[in-house]
Amino acid sequence: MNYLEITLIALALAVDATVYAFSYGLVLRQERGLAAFWLALSVGAFQAGMPLLGYWGGEALRTVVSLWAPWIVLAVFATLGGSIIYKAWSGGEEEETASSTALGISGLILVGIATSIDALAVGACMALGNIGGPQLQLGLAVSIIGGITFACAMAAFHSARLLHHLPTRWLETAAGVLLISLGIHNIL
Repeated sequence: MNYLEITLIALALAVDATVYAFSYGLVLRQERGLAAFWLALSVGAFQAGMPLLGYWGGEALRTVVSLWAPWIVLAVFATLGGSIIYKAWSGGEEEETASSTALGISGLILVGIATSIDALAVGACMALGNIGGPQLQLGLAVSIIGGITFACAMAAFHSARLLHHLPTRWLETAAGVLLISLGIHNIL
């Protein structure tokens, strides 16, 4: 197994989860420690698990996923981004007291799936291109992918705190626009 290749794949796969974690870090004002951990764990676990499903699913799964993945990501990110923007501007004038709450289990699963759909296709490509080698090496490869995604999501979530001195309404709007833009970028 080529560790550089797997690391580069992991970094590329972690981009969506990192952007989401940064956006979520912008809007979440309470319960930050546990929320960051659960979000990073969720996206990291899905980024590790989806390549396994793709690897085992092979070519048939890759063709189905490659057709619908960008549209699923767009729908999820547009819904989440639109919701954030709506909440930012429907709260009246008390923007400094506005505060999003931590994601529940269903939200964590939804974000985990939305940010890791491309990892499913990568898993199928790993099987078809014999990337990752035997099962033991495949386990190490998906562990690297999940670990890098976890670390990137934690770093992005906490780095967003540097911008918390800005007005909440505008941070939430920026986070929503960022998510919608990421969803649009996935279909282009």
